[in-house]
Order: sequence, then structure tokens, then C-alpha cells
Amino acid sequence: MSHVTRREYLWVIIVATIIMALTTVPYIVGAIRSNDDWRFSGFVFGVEDGNSYLAKMQLGAHGEFLFQLSYAFEDHPKALFFPLHILLGKLTGWIVGTDDVLRLHTALILTYHLSRITFGIVLLLVIYRFLAELLPRLSQRRVAFILIAVGGGLGWLLILFRAPEQPLELYSPEAFTFLDLYGLPHLSASRALMLGLIAGACWLTMTLIQPFYMLIIFVLIALHVFALAIMTLLHKDDLLRGIDLNASTLRALWIGAMAGAFGLPLTLYSFLLFLSNTIYKVWSNQNVLPSPSWWVYLAAWGLFVIIGIFGVRSLYRRNLIACVLIVMWILVVPILIYIPYNLQRRFSEAVYVPMIALAIGGVTAVFSGRRRVWRLARRYVPILLILLSLPMTLILWIGGINAAMTYSQPIYQDRDQVATYVFLGKNLPPRANVLSSYQFGNAVPAYGYLVAV
Repeated sequence: MSHVTRREYLWVIIVATIIMALTTVPYIVGAIRSNDDWRFSGFVFGVEDGNSYLAKMQLGAHGEFLFQLSYAFEDHPKALFFPLHILLGKLTGWIVGTDDVLRLHTALILTYHLSRITFGIVLLLVIYRFLAELLPRLSQRRVAFILIAVGGGLGWLLILFRAPEQPLELYSPEAFTFLDLYGLPHLSASRALMLGLIAGACWLTMTLIQPFYMLIIFVLIALHVFALAIMTLLHKDDLLRGIDLNASTLRALWIGAMAGAFGLPLTLYSFLLFLSNTIYKVWSNQNVLPSPSWWVYLAAWGLFVIIGIFGVRSLYRRNLIACVLIVMWILVVPILIYIPYNLQRRFSEAVYVPMIALAIGGVTAVFSGRRRVWRLARRYVPILLILLSLPMTLILWIGGINAAMTYSQPIYQDRDQVATYVFLGKNLPPRANVLSSYQFGNAVPAYGYLVAV
């Protein structure tokens, strides 16, 4: 296991805090501009999803421990879904109470963003620790860390050349990291647990937050065990490099057994509920995340994959076991993201992390000469990669500030809307049905323990 010094961790904490502070700027702008005529929703992108997260937190604030759909009036059983949001809501309700609708709504938004900042910093710490296993040099780790935290791909070329599809960076938190940090604390927590080094307990908690990610873990472990077993059977000394792959394969099998023991029951519970209950099945089927065209992924990841090819050899020489896992992971993702399934994009979760690690290793390998020109290339090519990856992140960040500066729905709710939400939250019983338009009804459960239909 690679060593990470206290000084390194201190650097990561400082940089992570700065990054999370920057991601909070648009929300601060929105909060400052909120007034009696226009109330800030708490979100600058994905507002509809944001309101659904607040609705889940309302469940916890009003005493619930289990999840029920806030946008379906049909009877359906409570389920062990979204415990993170429910627990955050429970904590908030315990602190501020539920009598004042606006105070609770404000407190839920504040709790949501405090959790976003907290889990964002935790995720960045875990990412750095993960990178330390793949990159031996301090400079490599830091560049890769910055790229993963705030970088995108070359999706801006699609905008420049007016391509018919949007860049992946704008809507796929699975493919990059910045969107997780910018507004999706549950995905930050899930990715941190997915990459966590204490595998079993981490994966159990991850399954509670995001059961789907367990499928990715199962696929990666199966491929890893298969590749190690094949290499062991071949008995190629030039491949094994003196490593006891029998022991490594058994260890991978043991980790797989742990993953199954901790993660499989909850994963099966989720899928069986979707199959057996009509309401949850319909809810699951409407959650569609199709992968875009292959060339959208090429624009997003192509440059890093090409450079990363040159980093495989150095990782293989230094850490054969990790190399097998990383290479198999990157190779299988292009297949997984196009299998006939409604959540295709989810299969790309976190692959950007090892992809960038290989790319930075590739830069070092390509420019490994001792002449001054190679030393300069090793220093400035990584900086160039960061600059090339920043435009889409800046578009998202500046776009968030611009959205917060403009009084418009759904990012802001006008006086009449808010007054109606408050009236409904104060006067209707728990899980009362509110018949409304989609535009109005989306935020109804965010203000109270209600059902919008």
C-alpha cells in the first residue's frame, strides 16, 4: 500500500475546501438575492431533481424512516430507499421542528448543501488516496487530483462545432466528478464508498445510498478474478513478474465474497421490489438515463484514453494487480454503457478516476527523457491537459451564477407560489394529495409532507 504523508493530506484538505467553496458561490448568490417576491429554490441546476431530494428529506423531518413516493397517490409499501436524505431530514426536523413551513424548507436546503460540502471533501480525500495506489510521484498525484476534481473532457468542441448532441459534462455526473461536487451529495458519498479501501463495510453503506453501483462492483470483481486466474494458469514468468497470483486471485475472490455478503441482499431487495410492485416498477421504468452517441464519449474521454495507453506499461511494472483491475475496468465500460438497460449511463460511474491516473502516468512515460525539452514537457503538458479540461466546468459554474442572478422559475419561486406552498404545508394532513400542474406541483412535497399528482 502506497504511503501518503500528513503534508499531502493537508494539501488535499486545503484544495478540496477551496473547490467546495467555489462550488457554493452560485448558491450563496441565490440566497442573497432571495426576497419577498422571489424565493430561491436552493438549486441552480436540476431543480426538479433537487425538489425531489427535499421531498425525501421532508419524510425524515416528519418522522418517517422509510421511503414513499411523493409524486404517486396510489397505495404502495414503504421501502428502504434514500436513507441518506431521510436521515438528513430527520436531523433537520429534530433541530428546527416542522411547525414553520418556510423555516423547515430553508433548513432542509442548508442541510443539503452542508452535506454536499462534507461529502465532497470526503470524496476528494478518497480519490487522492486511490490515486496514491496508482501514481508514485507527488506531482503526478496532484495534477491527476485537480483534473479529476474540476476537469471535464473536450466536450466544448461539440459546442464550438455546433454538434447535434450536448457535451457529456453538462448532464452526466457518472462520467466526471464536478457535477457530484456541484450539487449531488448522495453521488459524492456513493463514489467515495465505491472507491473506499475498507471494501466490505463501505460497499454495504454504498448499497444503501445507491444500490445500482453494486452491479458495477460485481462486474469489476468478476473480470479481475477472471484475468488473474487466466494469468495464473498460463504461468508466464514474464507476465507474473514474481508475484504469487494464486494468492492474489484468492484475495480477489475473498473480496468478491465480502461484496456479495454485504451488498447483494440490499441490491436484490431493490430489484425484487421493482419487479413485484407495480407502482415502484412504473417509477423505475420512467427513470431513463440512455447513453449518448459514441462520439460524445469520444469527445469527453478520448484524449485521456489515448494518452493513458502509454501509462499502462509503467503501472504494470509497478503494480500488476492494480494494472489488471484498472485496464479491465476501462475496457469493459464501453460495452456496459450500451447494453439494453434504462440506466446505461450509470455504468460509467467513477471510471474517470483511473482513466486520468493512467493518462498522467502516460505523460510521464512519453516524456521520460533527460533532455531539457522532455523535462519541460513533463512539467507543462499536464498543465495543458488541465487547461483543456476546464472550459466545460467554467461553463457550468458561470452558468450557475448567471442562473442565480436571474429571477425566473423554477430556480426561483414567486410570492404567490410560495404563499400557496406554505398554506398547503400548514393546513393539509400528511400525504394529502395535491392536484396541480407539473411546474407547480414539483415543489409541493419540498415544502411539506404532501403528495403532488
